[in-house]
Amino acid sequence: MSDLLTLNPLTPLHETVRRPLYTETRTSQALYLPIAPPTLGTAGAVIGRELYSGKAFIYCPFSAFGDGLPGGNMIVMGDTGRGKSSLTKTYTARQIRLGRKVVVLDTKEQKEREEGEWAALGRSLTGKAPIRFAPGGGPNSSCINPMDPAIAGKRQIELVRTIVELGLGRALDEFAGSALRLAIRRAHQRANDAGRIPVLADVAAALRSPEESDATAKQRTRDELLGDGLEASYVLDRLCGTDQDATGDLIGMLDGPTSVGIDLDADMVVFDLTKVPSGGVAMTILVAVISVFLEEVWLRPMCECGTQPSQHERRIVDANSGAWELGPNPASGCRRYTQRKRILVCEEAWHILGTPQLAALLEKFLKFARGFGLSCIFIVHHLSDIDDSPETQAALKMADTIVVYSMKKSEAEDTVRRLGLPAWTAEHITRLRRGIALWVVGEVIYPGVQHLLTEAEQHLCFSSGSMSDLTNSSPDLE
Repeated sequence: MSDLLTLNPLTPLHETVRRPLYTETRTSQALYLPIAPPTLGTAGAVIGRELYSGKAFIYCPFSAFGDGLPGGNMIVMGDTGRGKSSLTKTYTARQIRLGRKVVVLDTKEQKEREEGEWAALGRSLTGKAPIRFAPGGGPNSSCINPMDPAIAGKRQIELVRTIVELGLGRALDEFAGSALRLAIRRAHQRANDAGRIPVLADVAAALRSPEESDATAKQRTRDELLGDGLEASYVLDRLCGTDQDATGDLIGMLDGPTSVGIDLDADMVVFDLTKVPSGGVAMTILVAVISVFLEEVWLRPMCECGTQPSQHERRIVDANSGAWELGPNPASGCRRYTQRKRILVCEEAWHILGTPQLAALLEKFLKFARGFGLSCIFIVHHLSDIDDSPETQAALKMADTIVVYSMKKSEAEDTVRRLGLPAWTAEHITRLRRGIALWVVGEVIYPGVQHLLTEAEQHLCFSSGSMSDLTNSSPDLE
């Protein structure tokens, strides 16, 4: 014991060593390992070590699915500087080595680098810069078009309506909703006649110039149809700007054609939202559009071999019922269709979970994550940052893995109460050291999981440069 205490506190051994259990009998010595929680197997990404058994802690929701883990959604929380982002960055990088695809919604800016904190990791893995959004546009900024043909017709109508309702602050009535649907159809028709892809400004123009035939079909006069959609057109003007007024909230981000540089096939795609004001209508609408864009494009069914389901042969598994499954693809040499696995990371997720409209929009991701082959990871500081709305509570309940780093007593008690954890975990959470977290995987609690990083990963995960002393040889990792 004295040897342990004399170790340099900065050495890795001091951080990773497990205190021995001092006993007198072989029976009591044998108790230490059996009382530790069971391991999650050997398939997946290495996180670090489980301190109560000394074993490597390996986690993968796709490998553990069905064996006590009903889904792959995760929420990571804890005080600043305890290791939340560090864990998530190394975990996703290690999952990419297993063939996973990752998308990150990055809202956490590093001022000294003038970009989001996931930008460096994304470049190191893919060689590509993050997809940046900035009000007003500008150099290196990107744009996503809600009217892009990649978004299916019905889904596009729902998306544009969501944009208008978020900008309006309330739901559209039946008359306005009907006028908007007609305007979207006319916007597509007029843009196609002009040989281009429609944008939101075309919808606003169509709302102010309805066709007589559309009014007749709805048993309305043209003036009545104009009145039905006039308010929605004003909302789109305010958001996207006009030729006379270029101060819209969404200018440069959602008011033009989709940027050519947006490649959703990369191993890691980082959406840099750090320049978009948090808590405002622009952030809410932008995340809503990105979510639908990801659903329609990024989450399309795809086999791990890179081919679509239609390229795989159907194999009958039950002649009586006619049940079948997707089998081999002779062209690619794949022997069985296996859904490509994807991970969606929401940094500073209180932007999403704290907004009922966004929480409801992403509920489809959470509910049908298994069908998508998707794992959603939400990073927050404390649950007190998030309201108690039904949409938020529904999202929290669909988190099958919970990772809790050290918190102050009041926050720990609130977390334990809202998540329904055992009472003893509240005091335990307050005593956790940096880099060590309590994990809840399904119904199993792992009281002490220490996240371990390689030297290369430490540089990529360093996110506290503004608060660090240059002489500090052990940077604080967020």
